[in-house]
Amino acid sequence: RLRRRARCGDFFRRIRVPSRSHSSAAGAFQVQRVAGAPDSRPESLTDPSGHWGIGFAKVPPILVVLVAFIPVQSARGLARDGAGGRGSGILTLPYVDLRPDGAVQPEGDQPLPSPEEAAKAEKEAEVGPEIIPEPSLLEQLFSGWTGEVRFGSDLSSGNSDRIRFLGGFNVNKPYGGHKTSLRTDYAFARDNNGESENRVTSSATQDWATGKTKFSGVFLRAILEFDQFRDFDYRISLSGGGRYQITKDDKTDALLRFGISATREFGVGDDRWVPEGAFFLSATHILNAKSKVSANVDYFPEIEQPSRYRVNARASWDYMLDEESGLSLRFGAENRYDPRPNRKNERNDFDLRAELIWQF
Repeated sequence: RLRRRARCGDFFRRIRVPSRSHSSAAGAFQVQRVAGAPDSRPESLTDPSGHWGIGFAKVPPILVVLVAFIPVQSARGLARDGAGGRGSGILTLPYVDLRPDGAVQPEGDQPLPSPEEAAKAEKEAEVGPEIIPEPSLLEQLFSGWTGEVRFGSDLSSGNSDRIRFLGGFNVNKPYGGHKTSLRTDYAFARDNNGESENRVTSSATQDWATGKTKFSGVFLRAILEFDQFRDFDYRISLSGGGRYQITKDDKTDALLRFGISATREFGVGDDRWVPEGAFFLSATHILNAKSKVSANVDYFPEIEQPSRYRVNARASWDYMLDEESGLSLRFGAENRYDPRPNRKNERNDFDLRAELIWQF
């Protein structure tokens, strides 16, 4: 090892610094003295020609090897890992783009978020998205209902005194293309001879949509009737079938339900289920922002004897009094036809009514 070091020292001592200012092939470089400048350099750094220079004679060999080795390894690291300088090469430096146009803006020309927005986003990321709990079965059952409450009365006095009260409600719940509807009507009247009318009619209708065509749905309907001045105590009708959407747009909605029905009157001698056809036509048309007209016809022909049938028909005109509170005024008419043999003289019951409506 000592002999190897001695030979290296003899080799470097034989090298002479050239007189030019350009670098030699061995890697030495020359510093030229400015004319007239004072000679402040040590003698060991000058050559016989009078130029200032730095040679390898006074430089340790290991330093020369490191000076030549470091740039080569740095260049290799940059060529291998790119300008980022993140490779595992020896003494590679990171690359930093200091150009003003080097910043990358968000896509879509969106401005960078403000400090407040960034802090809010960071807080939301830490907390996580808000988890909304699923509504319970009771909440799903009692939410989403809309409807109306009706109230009306008339009074007459003189040779005959009469007072009449009309009322009722209906509620609807649409969901997923389906619809549930409940309706109740009540009428009560008294005159000089006592009670002259006491009638309740309730119905429940369930519609299921099965597609987007006009013939795209089925229905079930149950009707319960109580009339103190009829022969039966109460009557039940159960109906089911299909639906046909005649038309539906922003102003007009016309729907036909058709199928079969079974009706039974309780409290009479012929206490049996009677098969009937069932046709229910309902239509609504909006006249303007404050008024609309509606009509409904229910037709029940007996299957065994089609000449015997029942018809319930009603029509009404609604006028909006106050949209904010949901108050409306309704004028309407209703006719109920029932050709039972023991009521030949009273087949029709016809009513005219005026009611105050509260929609919710």
